[in-house]
Amino acid sequence: MNEIQRVPLLASLVVTVLLLAPTVVAGEPTAGHERAVAAEQIAAAGDRGLSWLVAAQQEDGSWGSGGFRGSAAVTAQGLLALLGSGSTPTAGPHAVAAGRAVDFLLACCRADGLIAGNEAAAHGPMYGHAFATLALAECLGEESASGLRPKLVAAARLIADSQAAGGGWRYQPLPQEGDVSVTAAMLVAIRALATADVDVDQEMAERAVGFLRQLQNKDGGFRYLAAPGPSAAPRTAAALFALQLAGVRGGVIDRGFAWLDRQPVGQETDDGYRMYGLAYAAAARWQRRLATGDTATWDGWFARVVPLLLAEQQSDGSWADPSCREYGTAAAVSVLQTPAGLLPIVAAEGEADGEHGQ
Repeated sequence: MNEIQRVPLLASLVVTVLLLAPTVVAGEPTAGHERAVAAEQIAAAGDRGLSWLVAAQQEDGSWGSGGFRGSAAVTAQGLLALLGSGSTPTAGPHAVAAGRAVDFLLACCRADGLIAGNEAAAHGPMYGHAFATLALAECLGEESASGLRPKLVAAARLIADSQAAGGGWRYQPLPQEGDVSVTAAMLVAIRALATADVDVDQEMAERAVGFLRQLQNKDGGFRYLAAPGPSAAPRTAAALFALQLAGVRGGVIDRGFAWLDRQPVGQETDDGYRMYGLAYAAAARWQRRLATGDTATWDGWFARVVPLLLAEQQSDGSWADPSCREYGTAAAVSVLQTPAGLLPIVAAEGEADGEHGQ
């Protein structure tokens, strides 16, 4: 896999914005200057969030509080936020925290391949397994621990063994009828494993793609289960991110974004999954930008989301979430730092497959 670039978040964001700025006329304020100021504000908010997150890390290396204390899922999200800022377990300002998080996730690896901590509040361990697999796979090129690759091989085997005949996954590590959110998380984890040169069955990924495609409603959004149900923005964003990483292009993606574009930006849900949805929306829309070269649509969406997130940041640097502040903060930071492109799974482009492009 590609090594994570060690570029400070502030510098990367400012460079990204300045590359888009118009020519400066001496003595006159410009849109480019305003963009640079905005980029500095974004980076400062992200850095404050990261500082809070590091301070909130538990002694065992985990993140989470309340019912989510000791959660592998929340810990993986915290680790991904650090990786996305340029810190790894071996380098960067938050290397120690990243290394401790990796150690916690490795301690959560069980003999059967399942990666799970306290996942009771998440209905089951498979969310945590998918997110932890993703985070550890993103660290494989940087982490020196000799036991990491065998853990990922075992994690991949458990993913394969627990896939349902219909192509999806659910809360438990059993081949049960799948849902869109766990299946999307698994498909992202599969892509991360493949990028890290961990063997995965291509047919397993194909079945997962087929399952997600079946959950797209006629309006373009995605429902939760195979049975009829309403479209929702968080699950639609998750499905679009996963499908794009799998190389899907064309109609299913176009219809999904057309539906997503009709939803209120930053207020996509009132069911407790808003930050989850924003994080997936940022990842999915960034993939869309990479695939199509359409920077204007991304810029417009990001420009509407940023003020909402900056206004909601707490005085201590954190963000609230119905699950726990650790998750809310990790998700918000991940959204703000998306344009830096430092997290390999977000910066990657799926290899288009003609069969998927319909």
